[in-house]
Parts: sequence; structure tokens; C-alpha cells
Amino acid sequence: MKFFLISVLLLAVYSVKCQQPEYFINKWADKSPLEKVYLQTDRDNYSGGETIWFKAYLSSDYFPDTISTTLLTDLVNINGQLISRKAWPVVYGAAKGQFEIPDSISSGSYILRAYSPTMLNHDHDFLFSRTIGIVGKSPVIKEAGDKKVRMELFPESGNFIAGFPNTVSFKITDENGLPLNLSGHIMNSKGDTITTFNTYHDGMGFFDVIPLANVRYYAVINEDPGQNKYYLPPANTEGIVFRLLPAEKGNDFEIYQRWNDTTFRAAYIVGLMQHRTVLRKKLEKSRNDITGFIDTRQLRSGVLHLTVFSENGLPLAERLVFVNNKEYLQTATLVTDTINLIKRGKNRFTLSFPDSVAGNFSLAVIDADYETGEKQAPNIITSLLLTSDLRGNIHNPAWYFTAAPDSAKNGLDLVMMVNGWRRFKWTEVEKLATATPVYRDPGFITVSGQIKIRDTKKALSDKELLLMMSSLQDSVSSSMQMINTDNTGSFRLDSMIFSGTARFLFSDISEKKKKWLDVKADVDSVRTAYIISPADRNKFFSGSSLLSDKIKNKLAFDYENILKAEGQLLTGITVKVRKKSPLQELEEKYVTGMFSGISAKTIDLVNTNEKIYQNNIFDYIQGRVAGVSVRKDGLNYTLYYRQRFSLTGGAIPMTLYLDEMQVDGRLLATIPASQVAMIKVYSSFFGAEGNGVGGVLAVYTKKGAEFSGYSAVSSDAIIFKGYAVVKEFYSPDYSVKAADTKEDKRITLLWQPDIIAEGKDVQIPVVFFNNDRAKSIKIVAEGMTADGKLLYLEKIIPGIQKVF
Repeated sequence: MKFFLISVLLLAVYSVKCQQPEYFINKWADKSPLEKVYLQTDRDNYSGGETIWFKAYLSSDYFPDTISTTLLTDLVNINGQLISRKAWPVVYGAAKGQFEIPDSISSGSYILRAYSPTMLNHDHDFLFSRTIGIVGKSPVIKEAGDKKVRMELFPESGNFIAGFPNTVSFKITDENGLPLNLSGHIMNSKGDTITTFNTYHDGMGFFDVIPLANVRYYAVINEDPGQNKYYLPPANTEGIVFRLLPAEKGNDFEIYQRWNDTTFRAAYIVGLMQHRTVLRKKLEKSRNDITGFIDTRQLRSGVLHLTVFSENGLPLAERLVFVNNKEYLQTATLVTDTINLIKRGKNRFTLSFPDSVAGNFSLAVIDADYETGEKQAPNIITSLLLTSDLRGNIHNPAWYFTAAPDSAKNGLDLVMMVNGWRRFKWTEVEKLATATPVYRDPGFITVSGQIKIRDTKKALSDKELLLMMSSLQDSVSSSMQMINTDNTGSFRLDSMIFSGTARFLFSDISEKKKKWLDVKADVDSVRTAYIISPADRNKFFSGSSLLSDKIKNKLAFDYENILKAEGQLLTGITVKVRKKSPLQELEEKYVTGMFSGISAKTIDLVNTNEKIYQNNIFDYIQGRVAGVSVRKDGLNYTLYYRQRFSLTGGAIPMTLYLDEMQVDGRLLATIPASQVAMIKVYSSFFGAEGNGVGGVLAVYTKKGAEFSGYSAVSSDAIIFKGYAVVKEFYSPDYSVKAADTKEDKRITLLWQPDIIAEGKDVQIPVVFFNNDRAKSIKIVAEGMTADGKLLYLEKIIPGIQKVF
């Protein structure tokens, strides 16, 4: 009986807990954690034909993200058209890459968007986006129309209640969403002026009003020639007013309610950060108004979502607060060692971490003469702590972290009130908590499919096969392993990381009669056709992408030079060069290192009209290479070149290479002739054991464009696209005598995306050479530590160092 009573009591407690709204929000956060991403780019503005370099930092619950393994990045134009999409591997919460801007691109503002598949389980309006300006081909110029003014009104906490003091915030912008600092007055439907208002910062401000029931209120802007009316919502007679005031250690609050209305009687306040409950405050019972204080000193910095609930769990009012306890700051300094801003001068700095640190960082050095003039561009701190939790465009978010404390705090409070922020509705939380997420992390790359015996419908079940994976971008990246099919002939290779296009060749090398294979691959695990909501058009007009005429002219000049360098603007000029033969071009593409030596025989299987049908490369070689004989013993093959003999009288076999990797004849026999690009025979070879006295046969399998002449690669091989290829940033070394003599017009002087700092008093050297024209430079370092601290460091030389 005692056990029964305890069980009933526990069940009752659990039932009450499950009725609490925060139970479901925490359950949802556990099932589908909130993730964020930030992209540092080398700069904000480019010319067509240039490269955008970036480093991505992924965060979840204030720490480097351990959920996502794949990052997708999009370059989108103002019409929402996708210019380019690339996928990158995420390792330890970071990724790096680049976008090559087409030289045919039109001038304008573009959005660089970044997300992981699991981030798409949440509202797409909160995906990371960064605005960049590009100068390319001149766009169609539209005639300038009349400037438009837009005013939005936001009753605090979402309620406008008759008979109570209400604070109403507002935001005034132009047709591009940029802030306007104007003034005006509030009037009622009777034509009476109730109060006046002025903007406080960046088009934002607030006013107080006690509305009457059945009376409409509207705002009029003094500077508006048309005297347009901007209406407030009708005043309700039911509900509560929830008002917050910034205080030294948190926020004071006021709640106005009608005590006799039990439906809308405030009982407690719940605070969320990153969709997780961080505070729960029970309210004192009162017949009229409630006042109190919310202490935020022990919270992490970021956006705090406060909701007032009734005793029955009904959400009555909501409000955002920004908490800035500055615990997120990672300290570092840029120490100047050598400044040399003459033409191609060598410069040396040190990125210094005075305390213990373990983190991932990136650094860019650019020609400061191409800066937009903004004090500070959006950065890792403004993004991960502020803008990633707000809907819409936040103008100059860095100001709220660098302005005077009181000004910044009051300005941030306005930002919390005027930007659309809701990621979810409380009425939908239970459904979200119990639903299965639509998107899952792919776990890097998965290559899977089914294998059947050729020209049959019979699955090759429970079979061990040899798999050779080779890159189609180069001839040296290849690997081999044994795999097994299951009882349905299916195979699966997961958690793979490779870049570019790869070929997977499957071979049956069993001792018994081997079988020819038909391989069918499953869908691409990385490039799923994700449907994403269009970007907010106002973001295309954010400050960093609005170029001054001076910078536009500079970038236009650089763009013209890029086109000239590529020959697109040359007319009436004939350039004569000695053209390489197809075989020479093929050898340059495939052959490296010691294999570049003179060969006795080279066979080109790409530039030939010969029909190549042999399933075995040795069947093709037989009789085509003078002096080479092929002997078969079971499944093994041995080749001899001109019947060379050792001192003991035995014939010396040839040494065999596949894509410059030594193999045996049994493995090489699995390569169909249609997969081969080139065969080289060496009479001797320094790189082989014993100098290859028996001769060397090197076989190169096809890659890239060499497959263009095929309707299919072959039935026992599949082609699979991996992650985008990460390129290396070119930074010239002018201390070398043979350095480039062309005019150096680089805007990005240095890009270092892989700075790993670990230990105490870490000193990272930064060395680069100036271009031929920069008179001042800008250095920006950003990053995240293992414990979630953020670094943003900026220095302009000549100039001053800026830190948060």
C-alpha cells in the first residue's frame, strides 16, 4: 500500500511537471538543439573574378558545435537566385572554404548564407547571412523614385491594454530598411494630440500612453510631407502589461493586471536562453500591480526570452532582454614587430594570448583603403550573441558592444523590443517536442548502394570485395580497402571525408571464378535538395555592402584589370605560343615526381579513336607493348620486360604501379581498360626496389574531363561528388629573388584560416608582404575557444587597435 501511494504521488508530480510549458521547451531543445553559425570573410566587398575566403564557426549551447558534420554555404543575389552552393566538412565546430566569384557577375549586393542540415529544423529566418558588395558588370539602372518612409509600432510584451500604462517602441526606416532619425506625435481618433516622440538611436525610440477602450491611436511623423498615419493595434480590455527597465544587476519589472480576471492573472515568469530554461520566478500574489527584479548576473550573455504565465500555464506576455556579463570575451593583442608599408615591404606581427587558451582562430589582413568606412563590421560576437536570435536586419550591431555602457544598454533594450524575434509559439511547443525532426546530420559523407552480378538481377550477397577509391582531381590521391556486401547485396561506407569528385571501383578478387559487377549508388548524402525560405531583401542594403563612390571606382578599376588579364578586353592582338601535344598535356596532368622521367613507351588511351572494350588491362597490353610479355597463373598476373634475368638465371618480373602506388598483378587485373588514361613503361626506375631492374609498368586511371566521352564510367564503378575542394590562399614571398614581377594589386594581403592556439602565453607569428599600393592596412582576428569564449580583434595601421 505504501509503495502504491508513493507511485501515485510520483505520477502526480510527473503529470504536473509535464503540464508546465518549460518541460516541453526543454524536451524540444534536447531533441533538436539550437545551432548557430558565423562566417568570417577576408573582407566585405569584392570585384567579379575575385575569391571570397571564409572561416565558419559553429556553436550550440554556447560551445563549439559537436552536432553538425556538414556545412552548406550559398551565394544568393537580390532576386533570391542561387549563384553557387558548396558543402564543407565541419571538424571540431569549424570549417573553411572559398567562393570563386564569376567574372561575368553583375554589380550589386549579395547574400552569403551558411547553415547545416539540422539548422533547417528551425525557422529559416534565423539562418546566418552576411551581405557583401560586388562590383562586376553594370546592372540595369532603375530611375530613382520617391523616397519612402516606413514606421513600425511595437507595444511592449506584445499587448496593448486599455486603462494601463503602456510602453510602445517604434522603428523608422527608409525604402531600403536603413534607419531614419525623425520625430513625430501620437494622436487619437478624435484628432487630439496625446504625446510626442523622438528617435533615440538608429531610427528607434519609445513613448508611453494610457489608451482608452474603443479609441484608436496613430502616429504621424513631423518630417513626412504626406502626414501618413501609422496606427497602433486596437486596445484590448483583457490581458496584462509587462514592462521592463534596465538596471545595474539585471532588470526591474512591472506587471499591470486586473485581479478579478482569473484567466489573465500572472503566476510566474520563465526565462529561456537557447531554448533552455535558465530561470523560473514565482510572482507574489497581489490584487493589482506587481513589481520585482530579475537578477541576470549568473546567466550567460545573450538574448534572454522572458514569458509571464498564468497558474494554468497560459502565456500572458513575452519580452526579450539582452544580458551582457562579458564572460564571453577572449583576451588577445596584436603586437607590432615590424611595419613596412613601402612597396612589397615585409611586415611582422604577433597574435598574443597572455593567458591559457585552447581555441580555433582565423586572421585577415587587407588593404585598408578599400574599407567601407563603418567603425566595425558585424563580427563573431555580434552574430552569435545578438543578431542570430533576432529576425530582420540590425543596423551596425557592433555599436551596442562598443558605445558608452548606458547608451549601449538603452539602445539594446530598444533593439529587443522592435525586432521580430519569435522562433516559436508557446501553443506549438508540445507538438514540436514530440515531432520527429525533418533533417538529420549526414555524419559526413555516406556512399552506399547495391551490387548485382552483371547482366542479371541477382544480388551479390555476403561477398568480400576490393574497393579502390581514387580522386578525379589528381593522380596520386587513392586508397584501397576490403568491403563486404550484406545479404541483399548492399554496401555502405559512412563517416567519409573527401573533396572533389572520386571514383569507387569495386572488384571481385575471390579465388574462385570471379564475377563481373553492376553497381548502383544510392542518393547523394551531402547534396540533398534543401528548400530554404528567401532572404530578407532589406539585408541586401545593410551598411557593409553600401559602397561609397570612391570604393566603387577602385573596385571597378580592379575588375577591368581582371578582365584584361583574362584576355576578355584584348582586341586586335594575336599571341603566338608553342602548343603542347595532347600526350604532353596528359602527362603534365597525371605524372608526378620520379615518374616524370623518360619512359621507354607511353600509351595514350584518352586521345585515341580506338574502341577499348577489354575488361582486363592486361588483355589490352598483350601485344601492344613491344618487349612486354604477360603470364597468368590463376588469378595472378606477372609481367616481364625483354625477358631480363638475374645472376642466378631466373627471369626478373616488372614492378607494377597503379596511380603511382605499387600493387601486385592480381589487383591491377581488376582494372578495366576503359578506366585507364595512360600506360607508361620504364626500362629501369630509381624509385622502385632494386632500381626496377626488371622494368616498371605504371598505369594511370582516368579522372575529371577524361570521362566526358563516356555515356557511363563502367558498371563496376561509381562517380561520387564529395565536399568542395578547399584552396590554399596565395601569399607571395618577395624575399625570394625569383618572386613575381607583375604589378601586385592584391586587396587581401594575408588570409590565415587555421590558427590553433593551445597552452599558456601563446604567440602566433603573422608575416606578410605589402602589395604595390597599400598605404594603410587592416588586421582582423576572430575565433572561438573550447570553452566558448569569443575573440574579435581589429587593428588599423597607421591607426589604433579596437577590441570588444
